[in-house]
Amino acid sequence: MTDKELMQKVHNKNSDALNTLIGRYYDDIYRFCLYLTGQKTDSYDLTQEVFLRFIKYMDSYRHQNLKGYLLMIARNLCRDYFYHRKDTVCLEDAAFPGVEDRKLSQLEDSLLLHQALQKLPVKQREIIVMRIYEELPFHEIARITGCNLSTAKSRYRLGVKALYNLLEDPDET
Repeated sequence: MTDKELMQKVHNKNSDALNTLIGRYYDDIYRFCLYLTGQKTDSYDLTQEVFLRFIKYMDSYRHQNLKGYLLMIARNLCRDYFYHRKDTVCLEDAAFPGVEDRKLSQLEDSLLLHQALQKLPVKQREIIVMRIYEELPFHEIARITGCNLSTAKSRYRLGVKALYNLLEDPDET
């Protein structure tokens, strides 16, 4: 069933359709929040808040891409999170999806990449996460972030270059 069909059912007060929509996108939104914040518990809270806001304002939903709309809500909540957060990110609390099955070297690579991502400016980090992990096209990323297409591409290019430099020299800040 398509998102549009499910949304029609949701508007008709069908709670099963709402549960299906939430189930369809919960992991993607959680993973997005996790990569931005680096905090497992906070990412769960942010993901819950995304869906609470979606439910609260779903009557005003007019977008074509539901996942993009949810990512836009998540992005705004993550920005608020960083604005109000006073302490630093503790990587020991971070969770890495799917690492249970990885070999030790893969886990180390994942940790290095995650640490390097956390060192990037938030605007670059969010674009890299949307492009690589969420596989969104640049025009959709530009729409979600509220910047023009060339800015999104530039932030991505600069972020990837910075990641490359950080991974070459992990002690670089």
